[in-house]
Amino acid sequence: MQAGDFFRAVYERPEDDGARQVLADLLIEAGDPRGEFIALQMQLKRSRKAELKLERLLERHRHEFLGPLAEVISNRGQVWEKGFLVAARMTLDGRLVNEPSLATLRSIELLNRDGEVPTELLSEHTRSLREVSGLPRQAMLPIFAADRALPFTSVSVDGPGNAEAWTPGELDALRIARALPDLRLLSVAIWRFGVDELEWLWTAPVFGRLRTMELGLHRVAVNLGQLRDRLVTLDDGPDALVLKGRQLEVKLKPAEQWRQMHLFVRTPLVDPVIHDAELMLQSLPSNGLLRLDVTCDYPVTNDALARLKAIVKRFPRLAPVTWPVGTK
Repeated sequence: MQAGDFFRAVYERPEDDGARQVLADLLIEAGDPRGEFIALQMQLKRSRKAELKLERLLERHRHEFLGPLAEVISNRGQVWEKGFLVAARMTLDGRLVNEPSLATLRSIELLNRDGEVPTELLSEHTRSLREVSGLPRQAMLPIFAADRALPFTSVSVDGPGNAEAWTPGELDALRIARALPDLRLLSVAIWRFGVDELEWLWTAPVFGRLRTMELGLHRVAVNLGQLRDRLVTLDDGPDALVLKGRQLEVKLKPAEQWRQMHLFVRTPLVDPVIHDAELMLQSLPSNGLLRLDVTCDYPVTNDALARLKAIVKRFPRLAPVTWPVGTK
């Protein structure tokens, strides 16, 4: 058997280490640097010398190792395991729909521009793919309503902006997600947000089988009281609902009737952030919060912390909060 036969064996069964080992031996005998690369990456424990060797091999032969993928992939974000690519940032627009080397990829961040539909995601070669982020809006219908089941467990959709911009077909595809029976994390960017605007989501078949639902919002200053009251009425739902804005992230958990909240601050623009946080906390009834976790990427002023702490006093049953260290 030739090396090409074992490449095909790896692509047909990416989990089969035996085929990779035989392939590595054949390529080493042929003087192909890919063989040494595969063999070194298959070692469970590698010395610093081996790590440096791997870096040099990839630096010198990356384009050759990637093959046709080299034309669509970013050098940033690549992850290689056991000699093959498993995660990458790339543009997929149908050119590589019959490319077998896609079979080892488990995670793809799409860099597609408007009009570039990643039809490769529907290919039989993406059999190992589990995580897809940056999915463009125009790919919603073909992916979510495909004729056969796709293996994705995590999908992040870019857009569509205003909730009313969705077409009925796109909404239906998202609600049912017929082609994604194993989907457990769904992330969607929506610029406008209201509990009533998302009524189609709370009752959607896909919502009941998620573990995490992420809504990317322009701002996160929403009425958490109304949102929590609506979530409590649901028979089924995810293990967490995450509202992600440019400055704030709020994670709600269903334990104790959705009364656990994680507030994550991702910006040094303290005053606008604290204002939004105040609006959200004030929207909760006094018995609406049992646990609050606060995390900050940037230093928080003492004044901002004092304002938050004053509002938190409204919740008599709240467990002790671990606050970030304040600064002047």
